[in-house]
Amino acid sequence: MEQPEIKVNHIETKSVMTKSNTPIGGYSVNPYVGCPHACKYCYASFMKRFTGHTEEWGTFMDVKDWPEIKNPKKYAGQKVIIGTVTDGYNPLEKTYKNTRRLLEELKDSGADILICTKSDLVLRDLDLLKEINENSRLTVSWSINTLDALYQR
Repeated sequence: MEQPEIKVNHIETKSVMTKSNTPIGGYSVNPYVGCPHACKYCYASFMKRFTGHTEEWGTFMDVKDWPEIKNPKKYAGQKVIIGTVTDGYNPLEKTYKNTRRLLEELKDSGADILICTKSDLVLRDLDLLKEINENSRLTVSWSINTLDALYQR
């Protein structure tokens, strides 16, 4: 199946950190808006209504540009979840490296960092993830999904 052309925009944000209203609290962090994975089962496509995009979900990506996190220690002990509605290791991360930048800024924060991804691109940052794990609690979760009829019930 051919991947559609992805429309890329850059957007300025005051902060990449968003206080989470989920039961686990902490912060929900998405270095991008939109997701080129375009999964048929995606729960996050509802986010499109907040973006101003008219394109189909999966055909656009906003690359967030944020000011440097000046006081990362303020997140010590806080849950920081990367990739709640956009995979931080989506294919465009190879080019823009926003997730790596975010991890570098949080590296000595003492935050409880959880990365949600479906990409092995996370292995590119293994050096940084090891460093983070020395000062923080780090969890990387992978989702492995299929639309193969053999596995559907």
